[in-house]
Amino acid sequence: MKILNLIILGWIPTSLASNAFTNITRVINDNHLLARSISLTFKSPFTRKESKNKPSKLWGDIKGPYPTNKWWLNLVMGSGNGNIFPYPYTVSTNDDGVSFAQGEIITEGSKTRISETNSKWIAGCQSGFESRKVQRYDDLTVDMVFESFLDGKRSSMTSYIMKGSPYMSFFYKSIPPKLTYYGSSLKSLEQKDGNKKSFIVNLTNGEQWAIFSSKNLDLILDNGAVGSTILYSNQDNFSGFIRMAIIPKDKPETSFQTLLSHSNAIPISGSVQFNDNSIIHNYRVFPESQKQNLLILSLIHHREYLENPKYADGLGEYKTLRGNMLGVVGNTWKLVYSETSGKAVDSIHKRTIPEKYANLIISSLIDEDIFKVHDPQSKNLYFKGKQLARLARLVLIAEQLGQTVRKNQIISEMKIYFDKFFGYQTANPLYYDHTWGGLCSKDGLENSEADFGNGIYNDHNFHYGYYCYALYSIIKSDGIQNHWVQSHLEKIKFLVMEFTSYSNNRYFTKFRHMDFYDGNSWVNGFFVFDNSRNTESTSESVNAYYSAYLLYSCLGMEEDAHITDLLLTSEIISAQKYWQIKDDSVYKQPFTGNKVVGVLWENSAEYTTWFGNNPEYIYGIQMIPFTPISFKLLKKEWLQNAWPTIKQRTLAPGKYISQEWEGIIKMAGALVDDSINENDFNYLRNYDDGNSKTNALWWTFNCKYY
Repeated sequence: MKILNLIILGWIPTSLASNAFTNITRVINDNHLLARSISLTFKSPFTRKESKNKPSKLWGDIKGPYPTNKWWLNLVMGSGNGNIFPYPYTVSTNDDGVSFAQGEIITEGSKTRISETNSKWIAGCQSGFESRKVQRYDDLTVDMVFESFLDGKRSSMTSYIMKGSPYMSFFYKSIPPKLTYYGSSLKSLEQKDGNKKSFIVNLTNGEQWAIFSSKNLDLILDNGAVGSTILYSNQDNFSGFIRMAIIPKDKPETSFQTLLSHSNAIPISGSVQFNDNSIIHNYRVFPESQKQNLLILSLIHHREYLENPKYADGLGEYKTLRGNMLGVVGNTWKLVYSETSGKAVDSIHKRTIPEKYANLIISSLIDEDIFKVHDPQSKNLYFKGKQLARLARLVLIAEQLGQTVRKNQIISEMKIYFDKFFGYQTANPLYYDHTWGGLCSKDGLENSEADFGNGIYNDHNFHYGYYCYALYSIIKSDGIQNHWVQSHLEKIKFLVMEFTSYSNNRYFTKFRHMDFYDGNSWVNGFFVFDNSRNTESTSESVNAYYSAYLLYSCLGMEEDAHITDLLLTSEIISAQKYWQIKDDSVYKQPFTGNKVVGVLWENSAEYTTWFGNNPEYIYGIQMIPFTPISFKLLKKEWLQNAWPTIKQRTLAPGKYISQEWEGIIKMAGALVDDSINENDFNYLRNYDDGNSKTNALWWTFNCKYY
């Protein structure tokens, strides 16, 4: 497969004007224009509507479609003062500049988190700034520019922000830098070379910070107001980079030397490529001659799949919620997977089921209610999608068991609903929001709290993944040339591309939810939280990419299918590292005793859900829906270790849980608990909206193969 260069780049600021930067700017802009020329070959098949929410001035000159779930979205939503987490730092911005710090990890029984700290740096300038805005962004980085206008002359500071950099990087243009520290007092300032380009700041709290400058920097110490220390320069026309990095405490001397030796390799943009079974991160470096010297910090899910990593000698460890970060040298990371997850389970529905067990499943299949999807009282987009996906499971099981009549009956019911849904004959159809660039429900656009925030881009992958799975089951059965399929083909493609578009087209942002550094999706849209981004149900996120992979495959869109399968593989790996808690977990006791994370934020892992603290909710939300991909997600090694805890907290005598959740918990348990069999599901009368007795029996039979 050819390499696909996935780059969303605007421009390098003119403040970096030198011959080298002019050349880089030209290359970036050429790539940007090429990417922008890629577009869908048809007009929006969904009726257009305008969002009540408008982009603020903090978006600068960036135009839609907008990235609605990026890890840095707090820079531009609300007041723009919310925290973001470019590990290993906590960062926020205001018109004074960029605040950054490294908090401590605090572990409790129901939560492990990065602590808030009153000790922090603010990178700014002496004269202050008049405005700030995001200047450009791409797959891996974001730049925010702070501007001043003195005597009619523009001056600026540009902050280059990315996850994994041990440095905070700032480019000053014709403006005197000011670095203010709030919290502990400054114990000493050491100049480390004769050119005034490297320094160490020693603080009374034990922290050491390195400061590197691309130009000679005259730093003046001013104790400032109570509780603050100011380092400033009177060089009014200072133009150059200043980089700051906390020095790891485990190896302070060698860490400083390592940071110094790599400080001249400055990442200014990043892109993600896909090639065969690899996800490739490429960073553009200034100056280009330093690209092999670039230093980036890696997390555990990177290190297990990085091809030929070159680790930085002498650099200590940076501690984060996701475990210790280690330095890797070089501007290209190649994450190689031995297999892709979707393709690995393609054959499950081709498996022969013995007659005795098949008859049990068929009997259940015949008894299933297939008309629930038409309930006019149920118009919530999410729950309607689950009902459709439940029918899709019945279709695929019926096809596997040769039950053609029943399969066609179910498909007919789904088609009736989709005809109304696509034809704007339901109470809550989808519209194309041309303000931000995405598909949103009618209710969601009218009320930001409706449909779990669908109108402000919360949970789109969860919502649309279920619809994609239902559509896949129809097309797999009837074929892409089927008249019904052809009549809705443009809407079907549009729907799946809404959250999995790999081209930078005029309708959708690329990979709406995926954080390529973290390897997982974030879902909270425009909601602004101090903890920044979060995801609750990794299993629903996995299901969304799995459904998209299947749908693309049966649409003959093989390139899209393969790329989506890579995203699916990445999502599963991160879910197993950061949501499923094993003995070698990145988390510590007593939190690890929970065996699962309910809601993961960028700075906090919590044993809870958005809808309650019942144990069955917390475990079950990381399991639904049960489809073939669940056999890849629910790692047996984790469940074997976690099952005694899950069982004791949910199914032990004296515990009461609803039958809907009981079915979910027991289906997971069937993977590792031989005492769970078909009899456990025969007496249940109620199942989750997206589940059924038929699916539970099918699942239980297949558990013995894993």
